[in-house]
Amino acid sequence: MAGKNPGEARQNFVGPLQQALSCVTQAVLITVKSAHDPTLEVLTLSSGSARIGRDRPFTLGVDLQYRIIEFEDSRGPFKVSTVGYAYTLFEVAPDHEVPILAYHWHPHGRSQITYPHLHIYQCAEIRRPDGREAHFPTGRIAFEEILRLVIQEFNVRPIREDWETILDRTKAAFEKWRTWP
Repeated sequence: MAGKNPGEARQNFVGPLQQALSCVTQAVLITVKSAHDPTLEVLTLSSGSARIGRDRPFTLGVDLQYRIIEFEDSRGPFKVSTVGYAYTLFEVAPDHEVPILAYHWHPHGRSQITYPHLHIYQCAEIRRPDGREAHFPTGRIAFEEILRLVIQEFNVRPIREDWETILDRTKAAFEKWRTWP
């Protein structure tokens, strides 16, 4: 998303994501500045993870890293550029959260795995130890795809009746601005 200044570009990016998130929770996304890189910002949940849906024992963790870059366009000289993410679905146990699956993309950092990938924890019976730690390759995943996945495949009941319209609209806006195919 673009803007006339960095703040407007940030709001044009975060606003639709907050609206998409409102399909499954009332949790709030917040932006945190990176302690290690002053140009890096992280979009996360104010509560760390958030209970999603109306009646399922799931929580969602969000860690979306981005930079605001100069990008000459008629809608503004500033644009948000995503540089990494971690979306994690947890099942709520009596005294803790158990990870079910996670989509990661961290092209920079300590890991040698720099491509977008999926971790499968508890959602499939994996008898092979190497499968539990595997990085299953994926394409880059939009936040809206995660929300649609939990609604359609994990039967998380949305808290908004218009969830499909919202996810379609916010994903279309995202796709219009992304720079990857």
